[in-house]
Amino acid sequence: MHSRFYNEALFEVRLRPRTPLLIKAGGEGAAAMDPTVPDMSFVRLRRPDGDETVYVPGSSLRGVLRGHAERLVRSVRLQEACDPLAHGEGETGYGLKRACRFKDDVPGDAAYRRACYACRLFGATGLASRLRVGDLYPEGPVLRDTRYGVAIDRVTGAVAHGPFELEIVTEASFAGALVLRNFTLGQFGLLAAALLDVADGLVPLGYGKSRGLGRVDLEVTRLTVRTLQDPQAALVGVGALCDERTRQAFSLPAAERERLDVGAAAERERGFFVLEAAGPEARRWLEAAAPRWVEEIS
Repeated sequence: MHSRFYNEALFEVRLRPRTPLLIKAGGEGAAAMDPTVPDMSFVRLRRPDGDETVYVPGSSLRGVLRGHAERLVRSVRLQEACDPLAHGEGETGYGLKRACRFKDDVPGDAAYRRACYACRLFGATGLASRLRVGDLYPEGPVLRDTRYGVAIDRVTGAVAHGPFELEIVTEASFAGALVLRNFTLGQFGLLAAALLDVADGLVPLGYGKSRGLGRVDLEVTRLTVRTLQDPQAALVGVGALCDERTRQAFSLPAAERERLDVGAAAERERGFFVLEAAGPEARRWLEAAAPRWVEEIS
């Protein structure tokens, strides 16, 4: 299905820390060589002007979204979100389906049909993801601070390790984008549900979640949906845009179930029909679509 274009949703997002935030840099080599670097430093990249800046990797946000989406799916149908760490055939000890893994010779439609609902959206070995999450970069000044911690020996009650330093971000605004392509309305709704829970501070991000770190405000500043067919003031899933042969090959929902009226007229841009919403209107679209994943897997 990735060989053709049916629909695409672009989520432009802005993330702000609600509580101190720490996305740890990999390895501890920098802290060992430079005593001025905190033991646990925020991940950084070097800009074209030579300066370094902290940022939120797209993989960090994507991992949180996938983990929470899988949790939601398992709460409705246990077998529709596999255990990504379990190999082999059959079920795991917890009744979960083992990891979805497909060889290169498995056709795309067969891999899609056999994959669990979560892997159909986020991808698996041998099955490409429908979601791409970009890095989030600071829009302005970043306020950083240092927090100290220790590790306690559970037997003696004494300090086992530490004190160690944590570099945290207390005030910043990070902006980035997510792209969802060739989606069903249920997949759009599942991503919407995960984004809304992160936005409401229910799903923390980064290191130190049990220490109170990582709760954020996530705002969808602009939502843009593109299709090649006139959506007629509705969000339209791939099941309503493809032909019957493709619908059957990938076991997609029926066309009549793949529409969600949003009351917005589409505009023509470069041959596409484009629906746009910003701020509160974008959140209203997400809230309207969020229940659709439950209907789709039920």
